[in-house]
Amino acid sequence: MPSCVDFEIREAHSTDHPVLREFLTRLSPRVRYLRFFSGAPPTSQAMLRILTGGSGCTDALVATENGVIIGHAMASDATGHGGSRRTEIGVVVADGRRGMGVGSALVRGLLARAQERGATVLVMEVLAENRQVITMITDHWPVTRRDQSGAYLTIHAQLPQPPGDKPGASPAAGRVPTARGARPDGSRRDAVVQHVGV
Repeated sequence: MPSCVDFEIREAHSTDHPVLREFLTRLSPRVRYLRFFSGAPPTSQAMLRILTGGSGCTDALVATENGVIIGHAMASDATGHGGSRRTEIGVVVADGRRGMGVGSALVRGLLARAQERGATVLVMEVLAENRQVITMITDHWPVTRRDQSGAYLTIHAQLPQPPGDKPGASPAAGRVPTARGARPDGSRRDAVVQHVGV
């Protein structure tokens, strides 16, 4: 197994259905459980449409290595308490590519896009036994609260304010353009990360 991996992050598209199905099927039952809270691969046409952003309400990214999908992440917006907007995010990385920065890069990409939509707070639901993801989260973002209910841990973290747009600047490695539907009006929304199984 390589100690590092050269990968790219891009938006998912409907043409990714076959390769995404293959990626999800190759995941071990353990990794699928950590991500989807179920060992069965979510490979129905309806699920693949959602996982590639085809539902019109999800923002989906994939990490690829030599054109092969090795990671997937998605965000879905919803209205929270008090009318705030919440973004639910899920991330999963191929068994042989975990612990190499792929999941962190996917999460950073989604959160950057969420911030551009006005998100200021991160709320993550993970399995309490998933120490790898919990460590990734606490190493990258300031945690303000933790709530545990049975096997599930909900982590609240504060997102830093973005430094501002830089028109014409080239995206850094692992970053992708602003998500569809980004709102420049400055309205504040919550970002929620759920079912993270990196």
